[in-house]
Amino acid sequence: MFRYALISLPLSIAIFFWLKDGARLSFWATSEEIHQEVPIVEGMPELGSQTQVIWKDRFMCGIETPILGLALSSLLTLGSLYQKRSLKKSPH
Repeated sequence: MFRYALISLPLSIAIFFWLKDGARLSFWATSEEIHQEVPIVEGMPELGSQTQVIWKDRFMCGIETPILGLALSSLLTLGSLYQKRSLKKSPH
């Protein structure tokens, strides 16, 4: 039972971080785009406003994160199965 928990640990951690960053179906990003409404003329909002884009440096997980977690968990599963098979074939 403990072995299965260890095998699923990389996938669980990867999915946790992916969901924490917003579960984006895109690649990893190193900056975040923040839109902010700014008046065209200070103190005169009736003249309209424009959208200002501010870039904030921040790493955000992409779809690669759960894919890497799945790949690592799959390798651990295959290693575990190979180990079980080799123990069954060894003559004692």
